Amino acid sequence: MLPLFYFPIMIERQVRILSDYISRQNNATWREKQAFNDLVNHCEMLDSNYKDKTLYLERLASWYIDHIFELNQDHIKEISWEFFKHILLDKLAIVLNTPSQYNYNSLENNILGLDIQNGNKLKPYGSVSRASKLLIKDIIVNNTKDKYEPIKDRL
Repeated sequence: MLPLFYFPIMIERQVRILSDYISRQNNATWREKQAFNDLVNHCEMLDSNYKDKTLYLERLASWYIDHIFELNQDHIKEISWEFFKHILLDKLAIVLNTPSQYNYNSLENNILGLDIQNGNKLKPYGSVSRASKLLIKDIIVNNTKDKYEPIKDRL
């Protein structure tokens, strides 16, 4: 059986119960034990993959908090828990729960306003948001692609 340090705390107890149960079974075949080990390995791989992907979200969220602080630092006299919680973290929660299409539309409108203000040729409406969405998705896919090979048929 695999060591239990591979698993998050919340499932450690359940894995230990199943592992002990399979170990006590005198009639458990090597295939059943191997199936359990394969399942545990698969869960561990998924857990690592999830951690890799959320690393990017954590980086983006920490950048956002730093950026908002930087933008407001000239107006800040003192850092308090209320400022950190209600200004930074609550805004982050709003950002994480806002559909991305809202941001693409806002970007589209801001660039349209910039083009009008500067007398630039206007782009077809929707082209900026479509291009931005494609570029952002491409960056996300490129940086979050799986680093392991897919499981191949073993037959």
